[in-house]
Amino acid sequence: MNPALIAFATLTFVSANQPKLSDVLSALEKATSFFESTYNHLDVDGVVGFRLLQAQLGHAMTKWSLSGPEAASQFKKVDDLVRRLDFTSVKAIKAMKMNDSKYFNAFQQVLHVDFWTLKPGWMQTDTKLVYAGVSDSECFDEDISDRCMTQLLGTWEENGLPCQDTDTCSSLMMALNCADYSLSHQLLYLIVAEHKRCSNIFGARHMDSKSSLIIQHYKKIFCSNMMQRNLEIANNDFPYFQQDLFLENDKSGYLPRGEQNVFTKPKRVKRREKHLQGGCSDHMTSVAVGALGGYLRFYGTS
Repeated sequence: MNPALIAFATLTFVSANQPKLSDVLSALEKATSFFESTYNHLDVDGVVGFRLLQAQLGHAMTKWSLSGPEAASQFKKVDDLVRRLDFTSVKAIKAMKMNDSKYFNAFQQVLHVDFWTLKPGWMQTDTKLVYAGVSDSECFDEDISDRCMTQLLGTWEENGLPCQDTDTCSSLMMALNCADYSLSHQLLYLIVAEHKRCSNIFGARHMDSKSSLIIQHYKKIFCSNMMQRNLEIANNDFPYFQQDLFLENDKSGYLPRGEQNVFTKPKRVKRREKHLQGGCSDHMTSVAVGALGGYLRFYGTS
């Protein structure tokens, strides 16, 4: 069965019913088996979701708060998944380095599980931060997004320095009133800046408390608008061409509830998206497992 379909169905179950981690774990075991069988065909966009999943599961284990007859076996299953994900990720990274060395070198840092360091607690979205209106089209395309990300990572050229900033990247990545995929890329830009401690994009010399507060403020703005977009998609019965966007927003860990959805093939085709065995999209599978990891972390540590 298509692992993205499994993940999508499980997301519906968890959001609409009292959470049962055994169902989430079952879906993640199937998705991990898919990862193990197709790792050498995935690119960076496909693997990064499994790395994020590994980080989420590892964090859940350190904060595990469940008790009862199933808690011990569930914890062991999470531990087994972490080991399997790490083993397969190492093989996937070796394959990517051979198959697409240029793109791999540009983004290999996000494939390290330590890149996805997770902080305790959950940010609350705020409806007062929702834009009154948004742009009719994306604020920038994926090529511009990639260029801005690599300037922060320091992979924009061989032996490049990190935290390079341009007026174009600053204005686009911090722009308000952007919609859809631009929002999630703006959020990722902030995550990269925070990880690399690029305080200069805020005009600061060091990543001090003021810089951190600015990042958190923009994160809250972007996430609040991503949540609003997800609610609109849910209220519109999950149009097939918006389901990939819904999952990409949900992956960040801000969890809408009460939705009903039906899986169909998304209309939007991402630039580097691959369709693998069974017609499965590597990108949709990636964001789906990342979203499920967020559900497991939320319910396993609450």
